[in-house]
Amino acid sequence: MIDPKASRTALIAMTEQSPVMAALADGRVEAMLDAIEDVWVDDLHLDLHRAESPESVVVLQPGFGGHARCYFLLGALLARAGHHVLAIDRPGHGRSPGPRGDCTISCGLKASARTLTYAREHFDLPVILLGSSLGGMLATFAVLEGQRPDLVVAHNFLCPGKLASMRLRGRFIERFRQRPYRLSELVHNLKTMSADPGMRGYFASEADPHMVWHMPPRVVADLFRYRPPRPSGSEPPVVLLSGGSDPAIPAWASRLFLRWCGIRPMATHILPDCGHWLFSEHLDVALPVLLDVMRTAGQPAVREASSPAEAG
Repeated sequence: MIDPKASRTALIAMTEQSPVMAALADGRVEAMLDAIEDVWVDDLHLDLHRAESPESVVVLQPGFGGHARCYFLLGALLARAGHHVLAIDRPGHGRSPGPRGDCTISCGLKASARTLTYAREHFDLPVILLGSSLGGMLATFAVLEGQRPDLVVAHNFLCPGKLASMRLRGRFIERFRQRPYRLSELVHNLKTMSADPGMRGYFASEADPHMVWHMPPRVVADLFRYRPPRPSGSEPPVVLLSGGSDPAIPAWASRLFLRWCGIRPMATHILPDCGHWLFSEHLDVALPVLLDVMRTAGQPAVREASSPAEAG
C-alpha cells in the first residue's frame, strides 16, 4: 500500500528547497496541494486543478516515471491564469492502480484518449494536450494515432523506434532482460542533471512512493520499438518547447524527430539557458511562454514560427 503522505512530504520538500519553485509558490504549497480535486475515470486517476473563469482545459501527460502531482505547482499556476488542468496518473503511476510503471505507449495513449473524452464531456472549452518529456512524446504520438485536442504543446520529442539500432535493442530487452531498469539508467545523469537543490534532493532521495523509480523491461522495450503512423493531414497544431541547454534531449533532436515523423510544428520555442526541467526548475521562464502559446488554442494553425530566442 502506497502512503500518499510520504509522496506529499517529498513534493513539499522539493518545492520548498527550490529557490525558483518556492518563490512561485509564495508560501502556498500546502494550499495548492489541498485545492487539487481527485477525479476518477473508471480506474484512471486524474488531478483536477480547477480555474475560476476557465478559458481552456489542459490535459497534462507527465514525464517518464512521473505522476500527476509532480506537476502540482504548474497545475496551480495554470489554474490561477484561467485554465482547468487535468493531470494524468498513467496506469501503475501515482494513484492509478496496476503494477508499478507497467504502462506501454499504447497504454499511455489510451489514458490520454480517456482524459480528452472526459474533458470534452465535462467542459465546453478548447482542450490543450500538454506533455512533459516522455509526455511530450505521448502527446505527439496521440495526434498521429488520431486523437484530436485543439492544440498540442510538446516539451521535447523523440521517437527511438525510428532508429533501427533502438528497435534491435528493444527486441533484445524484450527477449533477455528480466531486471527492472532504474530510472537513473534510462535518464542519464538524472540525479545531477539539475542544479536546483530541490530537484537534486528529490531525485537523490527517491522518497516519493508515487514516482516510478524502477521501470519494467517490457515498457522500455516497447518505447524503443514503437513507431507511430504517418500524419493524415488533419492533425491539430503542435508547438514545441525545449530548453536551450537541455543535456538530455537537445532542441535539434526534438526538431529532427518531429520532421522525421512528418510533423511540422506550428511554432518552436527554445528557452535560452534552460535545461531539461522546464516545468519545475525553469518554470519561472517557461510559464509565461506556455501561457502565451496556450492563447492560440482553437485558432487556425499558422506557418512554423520560432521564438525570438531561437531566431537570435
